[in-house]
Amino acid sequence: MSKIEFKEFVKKNPHLIKQVESGNTNWQKLYELYDLYGESNEVWNKYQTNDTRNSNNTSNQQTNPLNFGNNIKDILNMVKGIDLNTVQKGLNSLDKAIEAFKGIIPDKTSNLTDTYEPRPTYKYFED
Repeated sequence: MSKIEFKEFVKKNPHLIKQVESGNTNWQKLYELYDLYGESNEVWNKYQTNDTRNSNNTSNQQTNPLNFGNNIKDILNMVKGIDLNTVQKGLNSLDKAIEAFKGIIPDKTSNLTDTYEPRPTYKYFED
């Protein structure tokens, strides 16, 4: 089984994408199951039944306009999942990259002001 066939299988079964996004499984595990069992097997029913339960919950949330509290809970859960150390490391590496670019690109404005000397207006040059 090839990766292209697996991608086509995932396109036909979007509930697998939701399972990976929710953290219930990962792509490696799904690919191994696909490689071992193929498309038509009872292994995929496990992921499909979880998806139908989740879709029922989301449809109930979408129909009820007073689910503002649930949306805030979702946002807070998402914020809790952020690893601040990883974010800090990313910002530090971005800062280092910006400093490196500043070192590579010359500052043209300082060079122009240092080398410019105005010429006297009425000075005759000696021959």
